[in-house]
Order: sequence, then C-alpha cells, then structure tokens
Amino acid sequence: MKVVINSAVLSNPLTGVARYAFELGAALGGLDSVSVEYWASRSFRDRLRQHLDPGSVYRTFRHLRGLGPAVLPALMSAAHGVDVVHFPNGDLLPCPVPRTAMVHDLAPFILEDLLPRRLTEHYRGRTQRIVGRCRAIMVNSRTTMSDLLERFPEAEGRCFLTIPGSDHRRASDGKVPLPPGLRPGYLLSVGTMEPRKNYDRLIRAYGNLVTARAGEEVPPLVICGGPGYLSAETIRLASSLGLGERVRFTGYVSEEVLSTLYRNARAYVHPSLYEGFCFPVAEAIRAGLPVAAADNSAIRELYSGMYEPFDALDIGSITSALTPIALHDVSAPAPDARRELLASLSWRACAERTLEALRSACG
Repeated sequence: MKVVINSAVLSNPLTGVARYAFELGAALGGLDSVSVEYWASRSFRDRLRQHLDPGSVYRTFRHLRGLGPAVLPALMSAAHGVDVVHFPNGDLLPCPVPRTAMVHDLAPFILEDLLPRRLTEHYRGRTQRIVGRCRAIMVNSRTTMSDLLERFPEAEGRCFLTIPGSDHRRASDGKVPLPPGLRPGYLLSVGTMEPRKNYDRLIRAYGNLVTARAGEEVPPLVICGGPGYLSAETIRLASSLGLGERVRFTGYVSEEVLSTLYRNARAYVHPSLYEGFCFPVAEAIRAGLPVAAADNSAIRELYSGMYEPFDALDIGSITSALTPIALHDVSAPAPDARRELLASLSWRACAERTLEALRSACG
C-alpha cells in the first residue's frame, strides 16, 4: 500500500500535530507492505528536508496562487500510484483516491470563547469537512471519539481509535544546558501559551502557594511554550502578582532543550481545560516526574492514577495539588504502573491501528 502523508504541518516545530505526523509516518514506513511519501507545497521543501530522515521520499508541488494545491495533488496521485492520502491536521486537498484524517480534539466546539472567532470558525469548518469527505477518521482517544460522535453522529462507523505514542524517535538525552538563569528543581508546565492551557489559573494558584509558604523554599514555575492567543496577558499577570522573578517563560524551545527541562524538573503540572491526548503529560511520566494535572478530558481517560488530580476551574484545588509536588511530598508513579502505561503508548501500535483504518478506507 502506498500512503501519502500531507506534510505541510511538518513546516512547524515537532510538537503536537507535527509530532504526530512525523512519528506516524516513520512508524508506518516500518511496517511490511507499506510505502510512505510526504507531499507538501514547494515552499515547505527546506523544512521537510530538515525534519525527515535521509531516504524519505517527499514530493512538492507549486502553489500557483492557490491553483497548485487544488489541482496538482490529484494529478500526482494518479501518476504515482497512490492508494490513500492521510491528512494529519485535517486540511484536506482534492484527491481522486480515498482520503483520511486525524481529529485531535473538539476544543473549538467545546471551549467556544478561548480563540478568536475567526479561528474557531476555521477549525470547526475543518472538522465538518473531515466528516463530510473522509473515508476514515482517526481519533487519538475515546474522549475525542465521544466528543466527535456527539456532534457528528454521521461519522459512526468511520472512526478509528489510533492512540499516539510517547516513545519518540528523536527523544534527546537531555544533556544540553538549561536555559540561562535556570537551575534544576523547578516546577514545569509545557504547552502553547493560550487560554485553553489555563496558565492564568495556574499562576494565581502558584502565587497562593508562595504566599502560604512564606519563608519556605518554593521552587520556581517554568512555563515552556510558544506564544499563542492572549499570551502577553498571561505574562503581564505574573508580573502584576509580583511573581516576575519566580515564574519563567521560556517560549518555544528545541527538542533537546525540552528534554533537558524535563530531566531537571522537580515535578510537572498540567492545568489544561481540555485535551484530546496530551503529549506533555505522557512525556513527563516517561521522564519519571511526579505529575499534577487537571482531572478532565483525555488526561483522566489515559493517565488516571498517574498524577495528582485537581479541578482546572478551581484555583484552590490547583494550589492544593501543587503543594505536595512542590515540597517533595509526592513521588513519581510506581515503576510497574509507569512501564505498563508507556508500553501501551507506542508509535508502532499507533501505526498498526492506523493501517487498519487506511485499509478500511480503501475498501
């Protein structure tokens, strides 16, 4: 089976959706009887070369003021004997062969006011097109599947559970230096700085902890993620609460630096309002860190029992969960439970389940 992965998303850093596209493509290519090609607009060619392994097959097409994406992939599919095209982020292109896509979460339908209206409508429209046009729809958790089918019951029978892995191929050994000014022993939180990640409540809860433990050594809070919607307001909030020296914002960091941040953290905290899978919690557990996390959505489904739970909407609840992990009163998950969870989160297993869905799409 020849599978094309629409790879425009690989022009982005390898986090979230781009991580999924990169790891899935590599794992699919390692299965018997599967060949994988990566296609994208020619403007992304240098980024594809940067991310893909030597020997990977990639093809690019001209944009031609929008005419290229509308016409050339269809012609290329016929010319190169493609069986199916998979769209990791759901941005569909016209193709004469079956199309499949991954739905990562239903946040634009559930958290209506946490993105600009234009973006909310864009993401909703993309999901509607996936449901209307794709032969098979991959989802990353039962949470996402339930949320999708609640809003699009017509997708019943075409949804396939393909849980991503956490055994990333390019995981670093964490030996690069920490960002300037950081010392080991901080609290870490990872994710794009946007309202869905709920950093404002986390910062307020952390401020409450600092106040309650005046005179004690409370570790700094490090928030690692690229800027997103309203991120400047989050940074201003930390300053207004007098936490400017205690809360560090790293911005986006490389894979190597992120691995170092995990390796040197005291504990990990994830306050998100909603997640479809949540790579950072899986990565923190893999790093052996004690974890405190919002007890909701796919976090509860996939990682229950592996973290100190809190109510993401309750600042007092967040503070209560932060206190033991900040003061070494909570240990990392038990080794046997951790190994069992991580063994279930493999990219090969994700690829095998995805291949079943691709074959179903091809009839």
